[in-house]
Amino acid sequence: MIDIVITVATKVSEYLVAPIGHQLSYLFCYRSHMDELDKKIQELGCMRGDLQITIDTAIRSGDEIRPIVQDWLTRVDGITGQAEELMKDENKSCLNGWCPNLKSHYLLSREADKKAQVIVQIQKDHNFPDGVSYCAPPSNKQ
Repeated sequence: MIDIVITVATKVSEYLVAPIGHQLSYLFCYRSHMDELDKKIQELGCMRGDLQITIDTAIRSGDEIRPIVQDWLTRVDGITGQAEELMKDENKSCLNGWCPNLKSHYLLSREADKKAQVIVQIQKDHNFPDGVSYCAPPSNKQ
């Protein structure tokens, strides 16, 4: 009988404690979520910069940039702009952060975590197995 109660209590705690703890982490780990987002933005900026060098070289060679690369750059610019806007919103709190609004911290922290996950996915999509560019077909000038 006690074994059944322990088993049920264990399962209930697995399903309740982990999600509640995750939600509380948004409130209590606010600074680490914001710092992690800032770190991810900088990493993504470096990746974009490296790719831009390759793109510029390909364009100077007369090659065309692959659409998948253009799409990746658009996604990077979009998420970077959103994340930087979120970082600006952080400084709009009461007395420039000296009087923290718990609801605001929770929402900003949760949004920062979501954006950081999107950035990680974009970073994974950085691999272009067919290369960044392709040779442009010769134009038929008459």
